[in-house]
Amino acid sequence: MDKGVNGERINHTLPHYSVSRRVGLLLCFAFSMPALAENTSAAPSPSALIVTHKLPEITSNERVLYEVEALQLALEKTRAEYGPYELRGIPPMNRARTIAALHNNIYPNLILQMSYEDDLAEQEKLAHIPFPLDRGALSFRICFMRDELKTKVSNITRSEQLKQYTFGTGIGWADTKILRYNHLQVIEANSVVNLFRMTKAGRVDFFCRGPSEYHYEHQHESSLGLTSDSQMALYYPLPKFFFTHKDNQAVLARIKRGLELAYKDGSFNKLWYKRHHQGLTEAQLQKRNLVKMENPLIKRLSRDYETYLYDPLTEQ
Repeated sequence: MDKGVNGERINHTLPHYSVSRRVGLLLCFAFSMPALAENTSAAPSPSALIVTHKLPEITSNERVLYEVEALQLALEKTRAEYGPYELRGIPPMNRARTIAALHNNIYPNLILQMSYEDDLAEQEKLAHIPFPLDRGALSFRICFMRDELKTKVSNITRSEQLKQYTFGTGIGWADTKILRYNHLQVIEANSVVNLFRMTKAGRVDFFCRGPSEYHYEHQHESSLGLTSDSQMALYYPLPKFFFTHKDNQAVLARIKRGLELAYKDGSFNKLWYKRHHQGLTEAQLQKRNLVKMENPLIKRLSRDYETYLYDPLTEQ
């Protein structure tokens, strides 16, 4: 078990297995999702609310995802009102499997962070909380590239100037649709590791990441031979919300209330600051040419969520 915010113990499905063992379990999961759902952990106390979440990728340095810390914080803030809870982890899934798991309501109270899309939010079986968990931090993108491209992007300020280049994205990512909508060339891959390799090999020109992701990967993936660009950043609004099955209205209401309470008392911003602020600071967005793009996936989204956004260009 790991400890999250406020010392609550989190019950993970795959706690301390070796990488090879975890890979094997993930393969089993890929072919037998319902079977795994029936054996996630020991039985909880009868009164505890079971809430299911995603585990980190096996290659990730994180023992607990930020979205899980935010989820736990919301549940902890409402413990006195709603009672005890137990968090259960399931192996990571690609976007297609994520949506399938939510649609079929396979796991008890499965709560997942996903990029908002109008079509996704309007699906009959899904529900979401319009609270931007990253406060807009991931709307900014810093790009990895090969050294020889660094001088070529120094004067780019508009998306039209990027049409001659190719961008690497993950299969099913909202970024893919956004970049293509803005008339840019995109090549998809099935993992972040492959996207780094493709960028180094010149199969794609840019692999763009959120500031917190970029900050960590720039420090720990320097051996990839990719340059540290300091001239350009992309921006497109990319709100990240909690999604679940529509039948989970009770837990959804609890999490929504918990997030609001945590935001009001400052504990949510404290958690957000720990995860995102250093990356935003290191990115020095104020000194970059900001290439703004439209996100066609949020045209019907109410802009009320923007109340919670952080603007790194004006706030310190």
